[in-house]
Amino acid sequence: MDFDVIVIGGGVGGYSAALRAAELGKKVAIIEKDEIGGECINRACIPSKTLIDAVKILNKIKKASWIKASATLDYEELSKFKDKIIESVKGKMIKNLENRSVTIIKGKGEIKREGEVDVNGKIYTTDKIVIATGSSPISLPAFPLNGKNVLDPWTAMNLPSLPQKIVIVGGGVAGVELATLFKAMGKDVTILELMPQLLPGFDKDIANETKKRLEERGVKIYLQANSKIIESEDKVVFDVTLPSSNEKVSGDLAVITIGRKPNTEGLDLQAVHVNVDKRGYIIVNDRAETSNPKYYAVGDVAGMPLSATKAWKQGIVAGDNIGGISSTMPKYSPISIFADLEIGSVGKTLDDLKKDNVEGKEITVKMEDIPRAWTLNETEGFLKIVVSGNKIVGAHMVGEGATEVINTLSLALEAGLTVDDLYKVLFSHPTVTEIISEVMQRLKYGEVY
Repeated sequence: MDFDVIVIGGGVGGYSAALRAAELGKKVAIIEKDEIGGECINRACIPSKTLIDAVKILNKIKKASWIKASATLDYEELSKFKDKIIESVKGKMIKNLENRSVTIIKGKGEIKREGEVDVNGKIYTTDKIVIATGSSPISLPAFPLNGKNVLDPWTAMNLPSLPQKIVIVGGGVAGVELATLFKAMGKDVTILELMPQLLPGFDKDIANETKKRLEERGVKIYLQANSKIIESEDKVVFDVTLPSSNEKVSGDLAVITIGRKPNTEGLDLQAVHVNVDKRGYIIVNDRAETSNPKYYAVGDVAGMPLSATKAWKQGIVAGDNIGGISSTMPKYSPISIFADLEIGSVGKTLDDLKKDNVEGKEITVKMEDIPRAWTLNETEGFLKIVVSGNKIVGAHMVGEGATEVINTLSLALEAGLTVDDLYKVLFSHPTVTEIISEVMQRLKYGEVY
């Protein structure tokens, strides 16, 4: 046997699985056909946040009347900085793998029979296999990708330059982040969202606040927009059916943020008795195990949510279990959106509780009630906590620092902390995280003036 474990896919999920299994004494190989780090490090999470953080600096300068300066974005230099960060993060990942004696194999890994992986015609044998091959954008009939002016989000974001008029299909996480980025770069941006609210599935007040902020920045947003591309030779033209009208919307570039499929080409999953769902995603339990006890799956290929947050932890869980340490996935998975106003969300909304016929309530504290928000010159937004009885069951925040604050609340939910438990915690002053203290105070006794 060549290896104890072979991981197919070198994204964040495959990387964490390989590293953890190696840390626990297994002889591990990781197979990657493109670049270690996968889509998150090379094309999506890391580059997008680098660009968004850069344009947020511009916005802060413009908003601060006491800064007497004129600032513009040098996109070419920013792109070089982005590429440097990608290489640095990726280099650190490769070094970590090498330090744990993980063998890195370049090529496409294919499974044709039990315990074997074929890479470019060479067979490697193994006891356990972790499938971490991710997902890819699909070309939908209404929005056919053409590689020219109808693109998936990460291809569009990594273009050397962007045209002036951009239409984004989908107002979910990717759509909101890209709208933030493109608008801050001075582009004319339109979002077409099929559902009645921006950020479908999120707390409605979060969605409304995000929509308001984007519209204040000049982003045009159509909700309940049933759209399709009718022309893409030169301009991209959409036919958009709205509840009370029909419109034509056009742009120089269309970015399609909806529609993905699991990357399972070359993996004969049926031959090795690994079950998939109706969309082709591999079915796993909370230990990242598939229907075949010698096969694990992590990240996008293992189904919803399609996020690097989940992939990283699922890789650790798989590595633990392969290495003999019993491990399961957390109950709660926080979501962070790096829009102009950051968004963080974890757990249930009040509407979720109502659908489940569970008694609950929510309490909201505005950012303007927190001193640190004023020193940051960013008082828009709020934190909303959802409770059932004395138990915290959800948290939803929009505002400066929301992507960091939500991690503290995710910890609270995972640990099953009550309002009484969090009320006892002291948060340093002045910080954004103090907003948690204020919510707990109001839940217990009312507002402190």
